[in-house]
Amino acid sequence: MIVGSKVFHLNEVDSTNEYIKQILQGSPEGTVVVADTQTAGKGRLGKTWFSPEGGLWMSVLLQHPDNCLLPLTAGVSICEAFQSYDISPRIKWPNDVLLNGKKIAGILTEIIDDRAILGIGINLNVQQFPAELREKASSVFIETKKHFSTQSFLQHLCKAVNENYQLLKDERIDDLLAKWRSCSIMLGRDVRIELPGKTVIGKVLDIDRQGALIVVRADYSIEHVMAGECRLLD
Repeated sequence: MIVGSKVFHLNEVDSTNEYIKQILQGSPEGTVVVADTQTAGKGRLGKTWFSPEGGLWMSVLLQHPDNCLLPLTAGVSICEAFQSYDISPRIKWPNDVLLNGKKIAGILTEIIDDRAILGIGINLNVQQFPAELREKASSVFIETKKHFSTQSFLQHLCKAVNENYQLLKDERIDDLLAKWRSCSIMLGRDVRIELPGKTVIGKVLDIDRQGALIVVRADYSIEHVMAGECRLLD
């Protein structure tokens, strides 16, 4: 197994993504950095990620150049890892995982030359959130009233990431997309996606082989949206 063949476990770090950048040289593909807490966890678009004790904060070093599908691969892997516990979260495009409609996990991909850093943050056993996050964010513990072994869940997640990353490397994109569809909350939903300079409003038809969301507008025009701030309207 590639993913998790080498694991660095830290008590505290500013960001697991930043730490893995410091050990790029000499670190093999599949290296994982895990931290109990992050003091400067990173989210998309320069946002911070609340990373207290009780969560699973990790980064994986990968080499596949097709980074557009890495967030999709991670989302599927998170859902599959939870299925081992009879829990069925759902993927909200582009990089969120929801349980009971609230965000329990996020994904951040960064590219350094020909290598990719896949950052994953999961609110596993987090027991409380700042007031400004409570409306949208939750933890698996809060939603299920179950406490999880971080180490055991990490093993399930590394196995799932490894299997789905192998699909990506083998160019079995259709198999990967079929998994995404089975876990996604997006298909058939009305959405509003904010992009630089424009807004796309319409119904989600599917996802394409580049990981772009396929949206049909009210005038029946079709948009393939690679990234953006997405809000479900129904």
